[in-house]
Amino acid sequence: MNRKMIFLVVVGLALIFSGCSKKMPIALPGSSTTGGGIPAGAINAGSIDGNVVPTNGGVTNSNSKSSFQAGKISNKGKYLGSDGVSRSGFKLLYFASDAYTLDDDQIKRLMSDVPKLKSAAANGKLLVEGNCDEFGTDEYNHALGLKRAKAVKTLLVSAGIDANKIDTVSYGESNPVCTVNKPACHAKNRRVEINKN
Repeated sequence: MNRKMIFLVVVGLALIFSGCSKKMPIALPGSSTTGGGIPAGAINAGSIDGNVVPTNGGVTNSNSKSSFQAGKISNKGKYLGSDGVSRSGFKLLYFASDAYTLDDDQIKRLMSDVPKLKSAAANGKLLVEGNCDEFGTDEYNHALGLKRAKAVKTLLVSAGIDANKIDTVSYGESNPVCTVNKPACHAKNRRVEINKN
């Protein structure tokens, strides 16, 4: 009986640990692939059939995902720092916990980049990348990340950038810029990055 019990425990542990693979975004049916190989409107692998694409490993002005400078957060969980730029040099936009609308300070932050964004869109396309913290299910986080990306796209279109020049993607929780278990670190992951595509 002991051998049988040990076997079941070992099999059970193997099943548990095999389910902990990294989440990858995939293309939604009918979506176009961007110039960087990332599909417009990606979601969590396994949710819908499609082509798996790698995440880009979030890039900001910090040296490492595990290095962290403390910052203040609002009572709604939004990061209040003004640091952080995408790999293309555009300001990161931060969201409150479980929210996909930008607060006034973040709209101002976005609008200050509009001249550079218009110039970049005139010479190519923009990719608006929605990201979330680690809390919530995979499906919820990917849907929330996509809502964040679409909200930013709507503001960019209202600022005069052609909607056809803007692709959106959601990485959900799979592309953190900070992995330290601190509230301000989680808040930094609730963001949108805009990059040249």
